[in-house]
Amino acid sequence: MADKISFDPRILDFLRASHGRSQEAIIVEFLQTAIAISPAADAGSVLIDHPKMERLVLFNEDDFLFRERLLDSRARAKFPTQLGYFGTIAGNCFRTGTPTIFPHAQSGELFGDSPIQNMVCFPIKLGRGRNPFGVACFHNNIPDKAFSPEDQRVLEAYTDILALALHTPHPELQLDRNVFIVHGRDDRSRQKLESILRDNRVNPKVLLREDKNAAMILSALEELIRTCKAGFILATPDDVGRLGQTDDELTARARENVIFEMGMLFAKFRAFDRVAILLKKPLKLPSDLHGVTYEEFDQIDDIEATIVRKLSNWKLLN
Repeated sequence: MADKISFDPRILDFLRASHGRSQEAIIVEFLQTAIAISPAADAGSVLIDHPKMERLVLFNEDDFLFRERLLDSRARAKFPTQLGYFGTIAGNCFRTGTPTIFPHAQSGELFGDSPIQNMVCFPIKLGRGRNPFGVACFHNNIPDKAFSPEDQRVLEAYTDILALALHTPHPELQLDRNVFIVHGRDDRSRQKLESILRDNRVNPKVLLREDKNAAMILSALEELIRTCKAGFILATPDDVGRLGQTDDELTARARENVIFEMGMLFAKFRAFDRVAILLKKPLKLPSDLHGVTYEEFDQIDDIEATIVRKLSNWKLLN
């Protein structure tokens, strides 16, 4: 008869609570719960695959690993922020797609002066035929505190539940400093905004519409927004209009694509306070957006300091 795994009810609570949450929030909750239920795991982390760099990158949004004491801040310098696919325990786990168990006494040469004595790593598998999303690692600094077979099975099963919670056709957790820019026809303002972002080592992302039909534009827009961590809505007075069947004066309006893409950005980023409207005078916000904060400008240069402050608040300047 196959061995049974004793599930802590907090694992199921985690899965239920993950619906509708960001992948960042899911990973934070995963680590906190895993360490709480594991007798041997005194610390833990998730390393995420970065294919362009061909490395595993430590996920540490807002320094939460040390702030929440999931890693020992006194040993901060000994926790690398990146690891290669080869020559490391986590890299071997990622590359082979199989759990890796590490007792320091048997393989000390791979850790140098690291205080870690026992560690287990599990691949975060999102589906067949795909590389793991990353690796979940748990460890302690006590030589006699080994991970029991039961503990290993529970943590492996919990990591599979993490993969289920994270699973989307395109994982949305981004490691690059990409910011999407919604824009109209004011190329000068857009180019200046892009320049400010680049000067601060942030990658501006804009949608190029040339030679694309509506379906292609929507698909490209969705793909591009998935690669971004935040967004600026550059609303400029490119059109004029008024209510139908009225004699009201024509007033400045933003392009229709700006209003549409504004809705997409708000749907993705507003819950995390990572979207900002930049409103060029004399444009006014649509009435259904009254109450939403925005920054008015005549020239983008006038609000450069505000833009940089937004990037800082979004943790993109660290």
